Amino acid sequence: MGFTLADLTRTERRLVDTVLGGRQLDLTGAAERTIRGSVIRALLLDGFPWPGGGVPDPRGIRLRGALIDGGLDLSDVETSLPLHLLDCRTGETVRLTGSRLSTVDLSGLAGTNVVAYEAKVERSVMLARVRLDSDSPEGTVNFGGAAIGSVLDLSGAHLTNTHPDGPAFHGNNLTTGAGLFLSDGFRAEGGGPRGTIRLSGAVLGSQLNLTAAWLVNPAGPALVADYLRTGSNLMLNRGFHAEGHHDTGTLRFVGARIGGRLVCDGGHAFTAEPGQLVLNASEVSVAGDLLLPLSFTPGLIRLDGLTYHGLPRKASLDEWLELLALRTTHYTSQPYFQLAAAHRAAGHERDVRRIHLARERDLLRRGKLGLRGRLWHRLTGLTVGYGYRPAMALLWWLGVLVMSVLLVAGIAGPAGLVVRTGASGTCALVDQIGLALDSAAPLVKTDALQRCRLDTGVPGGQFVVAATWVLQALAWAFVTLFVAGFTGLVRKPA
Repeated sequence: MGFTLADLTRTERRLVDTVLGGRQLDLTGAAERTIRGSVIRALLLDGFPWPGGGVPDPRGIRLRGALIDGGLDLSDVETSLPLHLLDCRTGETVRLTGSRLSTVDLSGLAGTNVVAYEAKVERSVMLARVRLDSDSPEGTVNFGGAAIGSVLDLSGAHLTNTHPDGPAFHGNNLTTGAGLFLSDGFRAEGGGPRGTIRLSGAVLGSQLNLTAAWLVNPAGPALVADYLRTGSNLMLNRGFHAEGHHDTGTLRFVGARIGGRLVCDGGHAFTAEPGQLVLNASEVSVAGDLLLPLSFTPGLIRLDGLTYHGLPRKASLDEWLELLALRTTHYTSQPYFQLAAAHRAAGHERDVRRIHLARERDLLRRGKLGLRGRLWHRLTGLTVGYGYRPAMALLWWLGVLVMSVLLVAGIAGPAGLVVRTGASGTCALVDQIGLALDSAAPLVKTDALQRCRLDTGVPGGQFVVAATWVLQALAWAFVTLFVAGFTGLVRKPA
């Protein structure tokens, strides 16, 4: 729509004068605060009839406390003038779809929704402290596919969407040169089954900050950020709160790449159903430290494929082993190997063995093992600690030796079943013990067999002989398991 100066109201003429002079028009508390959105659009476009042939100041439109009538549609507008509309109100959608703008500052805006799908903003976009309440499938704030040269700031914003499939913030495939701030009292409600906050495929030049944010979605995930990329930290800390209801997780970061730290210290996440997934960090890569205390969520977590730098912080090793064994959705070995690698790099070899033992126990409890595999796993666990405690086999072998001595010297000897070889009479106690050791100590032989033998010609003699064969087989088995477990442990890769 084309305008002449005669078409403008007195308040709108004041706005024209302030744009020419590089000043701000503050209408807070004024009797007449109305500015038509179509006038603002005209001011941003070339061809507006500026008084006296003047040109707008490079500071652009600077307006505070206005009531924007008829909505603000800047779709496909291309301008180098910054746009600052602070603490304004509007009853209709603010549209920036497909626009090419310099700077956008809508801080303090009260209205319905802001749709900036595939917009390109050279510098920053400020939506701090906005109060937006919509019933729109487009989203309360929509920057899907947008490209922002610097920061996108929604700190302290309150976003609500009552549409059954409308997000509070839609940022799928968003690109920013700096960070995205959904922090410091930011609140978002609604969203439906596809999520309240949607950031799948977003690429952020710096951090994603949700410190002290409050996300609620009774019908789906609170945050979906699959394949998110950040140049710095992901902050879910210091009062962060998320409630959701979805089997894929209240918070979902599948395949995300975090360029700094993942910080969950002081944050909390919940799900409506106790058996549902809360944090889905499958295949997530964290370039920095991982700060994930057990207090972050009482629910289930998925960590298969998660990698991080250094030892995980804000949780002890015992707490991490409890989390992996009892708070993950299913057994997978990778989280244990990642934790073990971190402790091995820190020189904690004893802890590495503890982690692998816990992994093997979890495999036995929840892994997909057949009957044979389960029996073999139980056997190796009892005898050599799954190869991580080969000395256990030596203890079993010592037990076999004791049983052999008790059988030969404690039962067969007093019963007269141990006799001299080639002579009459029974053997001395020391010879009886030597005969027992010969039966249960592979590769270690005394000369007791030359002097004594078990009498198989009397009742019970054959039973004792058969029992010594069984003990000898067990002794060989335990010694073999010790050797196999010991050499297997030495050969485990670092």
